[in-house]
Amino acid sequence: MHRAGASYAARSGGFMKKQGFTLVEVLIVIAVIGIVAAIAIPNLLTAVQKGKQKATMGDMKTLGTAIESYMTDLGMAPGGGTATVVADLDSYLGPFYGKKLVTRDAWGESFHYESGAPGLEQELYSIISYGRDNLATAMDPANSNYLVTTLDGFKNDICFSNGTFTYVPRIK
Repeated sequence: MHRAGASYAARSGGFMKKQGFTLVEVLIVIAVIGIVAAIAIPNLLTAVQKGKQKATMGDMKTLGTAIESYMTDLGMAPGGGTATVVADLDSYLGPFYGKKLVTRDAWGESFHYESGAPGLEQELYSIISYGRDNLATAMDPANSNYLVTTLDGFKNDICFSNGTFTYVPRIK
């Protein structure tokens, strides 16, 4: 004995066979992914810039150590009162004070170097990174530890002078 409904189910492969996802299910998944991305991407971008800022500060400190060693031996900062890019310091520091001088910040731009004029200021020097935008900004001596709370804050300069950071970010 044979029922008409049973033979139809056998021929069609089952009563309710579902193929794929519904439009509503796909839209819900896309909305959830969009919400997660909206939360995560700004934090990721800030973390990347913070890493570049910290790497730049580490490289500036290493370069400062090489300059300090030079000054210990010769009694004055290299350069003799000139403002230049750090790559030009290689003739002074060469392989003796630093095998491989880091000449660029983590954003790929050259560090800038200034030394005191011969005479009373010959032991003064500064290494400067112009930040993410590579544009010199006015450094406020009263606010030497500026607060970075947004991506725009990574455009500020970083200055390492005479063995210490004199204009440096403070990240919240």
